[in-house]
Amino acid sequence: MSDKNRVFKAQFSIANLRQHRNHSTVFTTACERSESYQHFVLKLLSYCVFSYNEDAVLNAKSDRSEPDVAIKALDEHYITWLAVDEPDFPTLSKMAKRVDELWVVTTLDGDWLNEYQHSLELISNGHLIAFDHQFIDDLASHLTKNLQWEVTIDEHAISVADKLGFYQSKQLVWH
Repeated sequence: MSDKNRVFKAQFSIANLRQHRNHSTVFTTACERSESYQHFVLKLLSYCVFSYNEDAVLNAKSDRSEPDVAIKALDEHYITWLAVDEPDFPTLSKMAKRVDELWVVTTLDGDWLNEYQHSLELISNGHLIAFDHQFIDDLASHLTKNLQWEVTIDEHAISVADKLGFYQSKQLVWH
């Protein structure tokens, strides 16, 4: 995919069985040049997981000092701070003290998860969602300018259907 194709029109229909919510959302987003498609897909999936909350915001920038997905309270403090892929752990540790919930969404069997999973478990408000690499790679390799995803989120898997196919996580860690 060339750089000129890094802007996407997203039309998501999301069935979140964990939250007993169904909704649709339409927005335009972009994958920054410094951002990998895997990071971008993790960010989109993270948004889908939390989009049942109308205050969930997908960060347009790939800035490690800001959350990839966030939910803010009326007083502007973060209720939920969500970082994807391989976030800077010292930054996460600092943010954990200032937010209600800290979430990391990454891939299984990655170096980051192997190094920091135990430390993340020690953070009282820290949570983890980890997908198998193949699921993320399949989605990243099938990105199109018009992302028409039908996303289903349940207790044991997340699946995405689009015009090109059906993709389902084979392994999912969620705690």
